[in-house]
Amino acid sequence: MLDPAKALDVSLKNLGLEYVDLYLMHWPVALNPENKSHPTFPTLPNGNRDILLDRDFVDAYKDMQPLYKSGKARAIGVSNFSVKNLKRLLSSPGVDVRPACNQVELHPYLPQPKLLEFCKKENIILEAYSPLGSTNSPLFEDKGLLELADKYKVSPANIMISWAVWRGTVVLPKSVTPSRIESNFKLVDLSDEDGEKINSISSTLGTKRIVNPNWYPLVVFNDDE
Repeated sequence: MLDPAKALDVSLKNLGLEYVDLYLMHWPVALNPENKSHPTFPTLPNGNRDILLDRDFVDAYKDMQPLYKSGKARAIGVSNFSVKNLKRLLSSPGVDVRPACNQVELHPYLPQPKLLEFCKKENIILEAYSPLGSTNSPLFEDKGLLELADKYKVSPANIMISWAVWRGTVVLPKSVTPSRIESNFKLVDLSDEDGEKINSISSTLGTKRIVNPNWYPLVVFNDDE
């Protein structure tokens, strides 16, 4: 993100709005806007992402702060930030607006308990942008989730969304089908025992990160934290 103010102005014009409720830095990485090889992820001839190594995410976030102070963004936040990168951001001189939200991949195969604990401690909302995994996710065939879906008489998707809410996270399930959107609101009150059962799924089967682009030479995710 080279010019957050300019990018926001373009979005506001396209949306016909005077402000947005939340403005996020999508990745802690700056991509070269001059490279038009791809609208989202510009690449080099060798296939690597075209990354601007001299554009630090802390500086980009500092450039977002005036947008919050001016009211153009009612809140600012980050996305795909690890504990390590959050700690660096929060401890950086000149960062005086705490990120309201960290939007990340979060589901039973990638529960990220240490990230959740850190965000709760720092009063940062942790939002799951992929609470169901992905399209045709193996989570829909997980034995433990199917058993709980049968117990509560709902779909596996309802169980996963209910679990995310039980953990204290914000959920952003993607759907364009009215009936599925309505179904996503059918939460159940999971018992703590059942919530912990879902927590333990990744301990048994291992974690699985679905959204993991190659940001060589940068390391974005620190899954050991």
